[in-house]
Amino acid sequence: MHPTALRIAIAAAFACPLIASAQSTAQTVQADADAKADPTSAAKDKAIPRVEVKGSAANYDPRRDDTASKTVLSAEEIRKYGDDNIFDVLKRAPGVTVTDRTIRMRGLGAGYTQILVNGDRPPPGFSLEALTPDQIERIEVIRAASAEYSMQAIAGTINIVLRKVVTKPQRDFRLNVARSPQQRSASAGGTWGERVGRLSYTVNGTAFAGHNEFESTRTDTLTLPDGMLAQARVATYRGGGPYRGAVLFPRANWKIDDDNELNLSAGLQASSHAWTSFTHNDNRVGSFGDPDWIDMPGRSTGKQWMMRGEIGWIAKVGGGKLDVSLSGERSRDDNDNATDYFSAGAAHHLARDWDTVYRPRRTSFRAKFTRSLFDGHSFVTGIDASRQRNDDTLDRHEQQDDGAPLHVGEGFQPQVTRLAGFAQDEWSIDKQLSVYLGGRWEGVRTDSTATDAPETASNSHVLSPVAQALYKFPGASGRQMRFAYTRTYKAPTVDQLTARRYLAALNTRFSADSSGNPGLRPELANGIDVAFEQYWPEGGMVSVSGTQRLIGDYIRTRLDLDEDGRWVYRPLNDGGARVHSLEAEFKVPLRMLDPRAAGVEVRASVARNWSTVSTVPGPDNRLDGQTPLSANAGVDYRHDRLSLGASMAYQRGGWARVSEAQRRRQQTRRDVDAYAAWRVDAHLQLRFTLNNILGMDMVSESTYDDAGGLSRQANWQRGATRVGLNLEMKM
Repeated sequence: MHPTALRIAIAAAFACPLIASAQSTAQTVQADADAKADPTSAAKDKAIPRVEVKGSAANYDPRRDDTASKTVLSAEEIRKYGDDNIFDVLKRAPGVTVTDRTIRMRGLGAGYTQILVNGDRPPPGFSLEALTPDQIERIEVIRAASAEYSMQAIAGTINIVLRKVVTKPQRDFRLNVARSPQQRSASAGGTWGERVGRLSYTVNGTAFAGHNEFESTRTDTLTLPDGMLAQARVATYRGGGPYRGAVLFPRANWKIDDDNELNLSAGLQASSHAWTSFTHNDNRVGSFGDPDWIDMPGRSTGKQWMMRGEIGWIAKVGGGKLDVSLSGERSRDDNDNATDYFSAGAAHHLARDWDTVYRPRRTSFRAKFTRSLFDGHSFVTGIDASRQRNDDTLDRHEQQDDGAPLHVGEGFQPQVTRLAGFAQDEWSIDKQLSVYLGGRWEGVRTDSTATDAPETASNSHVLSPVAQALYKFPGASGRQMRFAYTRTYKAPTVDQLTARRYLAALNTRFSADSSGNPGLRPELANGIDVAFEQYWPEGGMVSVSGTQRLIGDYIRTRLDLDEDGRWVYRPLNDGGARVHSLEAEFKVPLRMLDPRAAGVEVRASVARNWSTVSTVPGPDNRLDGQTPLSANAGVDYRHDRLSLGASMAYQRGGWARVSEAQRRRQQTRRDVDAYAAWRVDAHLQLRFTLNNILGMDMVSESTYDDAGGLSRQANWQRGATRVGLNLEMKM
């Protein structure tokens, strides 16, 4: 657009409200003059009743009304079961599964399911494990991609929105204690919020401490092609130790005038742990190396901290709203791991001390402009840019018996530069139909240098269109249909792109080295989502949906025996994959069926997932060890000051083939939780919780079958019921 035309357009955008205001003022002056000239006419006007039409934000439901499909977990739902971590919260979310602290949608985990905090990737050093539910305002489970967020969301996106500034004074305090045979924990936190004139601020913080104990058993066997058992051993592990930390999130908002506001926010996390462990190998058949290590006492200490600052400006310009933010993050993670290895009778001794230091930092810039266009159009456009650089070091000290000490220092400095631009338009065509159209371009450049490894550089970019539609059936039926087309992707990680080699402490088929591939390309996925939903005025709903993803340039990790006799994992682009899912969800307040059941709500969801990888032979050639079936069911009861509830999260396991030679078996889990809350008065509430009521253990199994024989490894870790007590106080 020509600069003169641009100035005219901006002037017109600002002039329209002024002209409308002047016309309104002129009409008011003329009405006053007419009233003085004809008092009877003025009296008639005063006799006309005044009617106001008001809309309530409480009637808005993002799950029902947004064109882009998403489920929102409110702060009340998040804290209902007294969880002390985000993973236990999400295991009860519809369509979400949690396996070994990996969050999955459509049964697909890391890299396929995108995790965001306040709409952005978590800063370096940010720990989801240290994030307590008390810091969270809401959780958005976004099933189809949105151009506003990164399109690295083949399975979907989970956006964790932290508490923001308050509109009225807020002071609350929370105390939590929990205990099980493997864990003792306590946390204390609170929120302090004030509004003084045009300035509002809030400080939310939590301090936590605890002690963990773990007990596990691992069995390793090797069966030769002729069926003879060549190796068998049982490894028992016991470990534990204390941990402590604190999280602090201060935020401030200054309403400068009616058109401008300034936002400041910060994030601070710090934690430490000390761990001691002891592993004993009981060889039943054969030996496992020379020397064959039998007893392995170890100790580990670590300190982590992260700090983040952000400044944002929101202004009304050009007839719309401009939202600009600049943020920076720094963190440090120090870990000292020392292990002694002893052979039978302590005939041989290996002392190994590996110290690692991770120092990432990142700077980000985001800008978004929103404006209503024409009738029913809401247009948004923006850019995202960031640069992250790590400075990682590994200091290795080793000495076996009376041999010469070995000291190796390794450095790794990757740098990732991202740039993205997007535009989207949500068009409410009429009361029945709304359409969302958008597109996002994302480019990523990765550079890395490492000790004894060549410098590498990788460039990739993806253009991702997205279209969604919501159709509401006429009348007050509450029925509606959704459709979405998306083009999403999964980018290779920094470790996958670098030529650096990560060494395993003890190299085996199940604990291999890993190395990258600078030539990796992103996985690209074309997806279709279709859903039918039924809503009732009483708050009930039913949803049935189906999805499909066709993935190209699938990144597969292959396990090979290197020329130096060590096992190593290497990634490569290898063929494609197909993913499809069926999901159903319902929520029914029983007062819909019988008024005498007021206060009881029943909810359930089930997801069935399938996938196939073209270059991995079947059966069970599922993508990323996909969870084939998951379900959630729960019931809540509320009467006067008492609230009760229980839920069960189910995951069906089974074997998954990773490659021609590798297979893994996932556990079938049934996690049952319950809570009871008593509101003593308007300021005090007590909450009693039970987690893992069935005391489910953790089990897994892996096999590797080639010409040398069948290797099998099985792992077991003890589980237990956890009892918790929460005190929630509002002041």
